[in-house]
Amino acid sequence: MDVPLFFLAYGYLVVVLCAALGGVARLEAARRRRESGDPADSAPLAADGAGGGAGREVLEVAWLSGGPLRVVDTALIAMERDGLLRISTRLSVGGRVHLTWGREPRTAVEEAIVRTHGEARARGTSVPEVRPLRRLCVRTPEVLAVGRSLKDRGLDYGLTWRWLFRACDRVLRTLTYLCFGFMAVVTVVGFVHFARDPAWGPHILLCDALAAVAALLCGLVRHHVLPGAGDRTTAGADLARGIRRGDAGGSGAAASSTGLMLGVALDGAGCLPDAPLRELLTECGAGADGDASWSDFFSGGSDAGSGGDGGGSGGDSGSSSCGSSCGSSCGSSCGSSSSD
Repeated sequence: MDVPLFFLAYGYLVVVLCAALGGVARLEAARRRRESGDPADSAPLAADGAGGGAGREVLEVAWLSGGPLRVVDTALIAMERDGLLRISTRLSVGGRVHLTWGREPRTAVEEAIVRTHGEARARGTSVPEVRPLRRLCVRTPEVLAVGRSLKDRGLDYGLTWRWLFRACDRVLRTLTYLCFGFMAVVTVVGFVHFARDPAWGPHILLCDALAAVAALLCGLVRHHVLPGAGDRTTAGADLARGIRRGDAGGSGAAASSTGLMLGVALDGAGCLPDAPLRELLTECGAGADGDASWSDFFSGGSDAGSGGDGGGSGGDSGSSSCGSSCGSSCGSSCGSSSSD
């Protein structure tokens, strides 16, 4: 029985290390929060000066609610609503992004989108689509700077910690399955030995009990000790809850541009009053909840291999429902868009 107990010892060690990592991450975030001296402001509603656009504070809310992809989505929607770009489904159900000539970006993230759009257009033969453009923009320095600012103030764990959380979660999940498999093997093999020698009974029960406890601890650490890949720090979660309580909520926030952008930052494209644009962006993942948005970011998405030049429409084969949604303000963009 030494080999089974040796395996279980390693399992317990993994659980302890993952729990320790989660504890260290939480303590570091709390330390950064104390050292920053940044007051908790539950109403980050300002735009970036007189130029408009999604302000830095709104983009920080977007990061806290859905990560880098939500930041890009919020900036894209602000640019579309203010006429800096048009999203056309005329020749591609994936929605091609056309920049408006003569309009200058107003924020650093908008500058990153414009620059990335130009780079993608230079490498490709057609106008970039929404989904690949999001994927290209998400790792630009301007977008990542939003997360770094939050990390420095103890409002976010940072991408490095989040990658570790994701890896530990997978390890603990795999270990849980191994524990149940271990219990099954030990029970079957032990039953054979028990039939020959009843003295094996206590050893079988001990191994099964230790494996069951290890599986239980894996679940406890995964769900209650180790932060998830999309989780916020305690201070970040408190800030987001305060903002949500102060927000008008849902599509009713469309009464003001800032209120709408804050709604998009909190809940994604699902709060847009423009149904065709909402459906298109939701198909592209912009309407996903926070955990799904982070998961899409870490996984690279199904379009990761097709987004270099934003080329063909095959990368968005799942968004055929958007093909007939050219209406409302999105439809007017389609009618005036240039031919690809």
